[in-house]
Amino acid sequence: MGHEAKGSLASLLKRKGLIESLSAGAQTDQRYSASFEISMSLTRQGLDSLSQVLDLVFQYLRLLRNAGALEWVWQESADLAGLHWRFQEKRDPSSLVVNLASNLQLYPPKYVVSAPYTYETYDPDMISRVLEMLTPARADIFVASRDYVSQVNLHEAIYGTPYSVAAIDAQTIKRWELSAADPALSLVRPNAFVPRDLKLFKPSKDAVRLGKSAIPIKLVEKSGVRLWYKQDVDFKGKNWNAKPRINVIFQITSPSADVTARASILSSLFSMLYIDSLVETTYDATAAGLSWSFAPSGDGMRLSVAGYHDKVMELLNTVTKPLVSCLKANRQCDWANQQRYLAIKDELRRGLDNTNKQPPYTRAVQRLSQFLEKRVWSVDRLLYELSLPDLTLDVVAAHARVLFDRVFIEGFVHGNADETFARKCIDALVVNLGSFPLPESDRDLQQIARLTRGFTFAEAHTNSDDPNHALELYVQYPETGLKWDVCAALFGAIAAEPCFDQLRTKEQLGYIVSCRARPMQGSFPPTVVGFAVLVQSSFKDPPQLEASARSFLDGFVGNLSHMPKEKFGEHKVSLLAQIEEKEVSMGEETARLWKEILIKRYQWDRKERLAAALASIDLPQLATFARTLVDVPRHSLSVGIYGQGRDPPRELLAPGDVRERIWSMASFKGLPPPYWGLELPASPASAGQHKQMR
Repeated sequence: MGHEAKGSLASLLKRKGLIESLSAGAQTDQRYSASFEISMSLTRQGLDSLSQVLDLVFQYLRLLRNAGALEWVWQESADLAGLHWRFQEKRDPSSLVVNLASNLQLYPPKYVVSAPYTYETYDPDMISRVLEMLTPARADIFVASRDYVSQVNLHEAIYGTPYSVAAIDAQTIKRWELSAADPALSLVRPNAFVPRDLKLFKPSKDAVRLGKSAIPIKLVEKSGVRLWYKQDVDFKGKNWNAKPRINVIFQITSPSADVTARASILSSLFSMLYIDSLVETTYDATAAGLSWSFAPSGDGMRLSVAGYHDKVMELLNTVTKPLVSCLKANRQCDWANQQRYLAIKDELRRGLDNTNKQPPYTRAVQRLSQFLEKRVWSVDRLLYELSLPDLTLDVVAAHARVLFDRVFIEGFVHGNADETFARKCIDALVVNLGSFPLPESDRDLQQIARLTRGFTFAEAHTNSDDPNHALELYVQYPETGLKWDVCAALFGAIAAEPCFDQLRTKEQLGYIVSCRARPMQGSFPPTVVGFAVLVQSSFKDPPQLEASARSFLDGFVGNLSHMPKEKFGEHKVSLLAQIEEKEVSMGEETARLWKEILIKRYQWDRKERLAAALASIDLPQLATFARTLVDVPRHSLSVGIYGQGRDPPRELLAPGDVRERIWSMASFKGLPPPYWGLELPASPASAGQHKQMR
């Protein structure tokens, strides 16, 4: 029921423009019974055509009942469950123990770990009995929409939620039971993405040596392309065993991806349309333990493919061959479907609308980032671009053509692969894109504003019904470097608990209180060092919240140098433990190494560098750093969000406050503010060598 390949219920409902998504499965939260649930997110057209949606649901259920038990489906499910069991990653202990506790309600203790993966005996009679229960007469149907506000007559006792209940007439149930299946509906087919070759590549001597040091190899460096590679090998002290899995990530840098707000929206629409067009093709891969993603990222688009190495190359070709081939051949693209375009455009609009309804503290965090990052677009601006009538499907296609005209590709292949396999991955993408090379520096680089004085900004929350106000006070250190990165992290770790105690426990400002290091990163190093206090409150407005935040910082920094040495040492030991914490899965190692590649830092020994810098910091040095850091009038930005339907006052700054008020993002960006310079590594293979870019 939850399948999304061609012939599935989800596929047909999407093609008819009736749903955005569908999921199905057993619910076992009742100890002595279970239910089978099918959940759908309806489009506007789907809500208006609810009867048609339900007709197709029961037609597909009838198709399944008529087919009866299919042994090959059971066997394929058993094979996939066995693969997931055999090659699962280590899980977070807290989520694992919650899952096991839940399973204890369903299974005998000896099966509590393995039961979700276990298919013991094929029992066609039992399968048929369950299928025979999935009938219209046994169905409860829940529909939720704001459209029903004026049509309901009951209220839930605890929360007062309005609702109504009505019986389904016998004639409708009979129609659902007897109606013939739509010709477009069919049973699932065998999954071609189920992996068969599960062998591990034999590690080379270099792979073992570099595996222990966690240093990727630069395999390819040529015009427009750079590829990093690391084979996952076993060695003593490693926290996971090598598996026949691989992670492949590409950053496709394009100067037209988000150079304007309109370009940003077009890139989002294109990626959503493209993914949607391949759901039927790639759903089997997802079911077989593979995954892929394609989305706007920083200065371009990011494409990733992961899973069992046996099928990764097939999936990579599946998701990259159609990217631009249709455009280059001047033919209709499969993703250029007008009906799906309208549905996805509406989905994106509603997603952006919901962003504006998030809590005030989330809005404050977003707005601060938008002010500091050189090239970033507000939700309101993106919604405006999305609302323009000339934003047509043809315009999206034209943008896609330009998007991949000139690109710089940087990739990382990590896992069960040899160098030949890794080269094939980058070659496949390069061939399928057919783009001209883009010089790495030939683009509008993302930079972070350099605060040379204090600024403050305030606005009304876009959700006037929210009763809370919020403030984020950000202070920026006037220098960059590894030492200051560590000082900020240590200061944040030391300040976190006293900050919460003062602002949350003693002053009781609200439940959302945090003091933390807030590093920011442009297209290239260095990291911009900063610290932020974030507070949300229902009874104090942003100026009052800022007064509390500044009072805490002034008092805390003033007393920092008097901290007992033993206490300071404990904080250093705690931070060192965080820095040196070992990864417990290949995915965690991929994420750490990819971050170094993505931000062009290439410090594979980043942990060792941080640990060494931390060891050299003493309390007087940290106290001096903190006094410079929290000089609010000199290098800070305060963002206040007014809730309760209130607007900021005309006179926001108190007499004597020398900071500058920002009236709008356009006025701030239009100055423009000075930006931190960027350092492009002269050779990514060697750390510590940089050339200055301005």
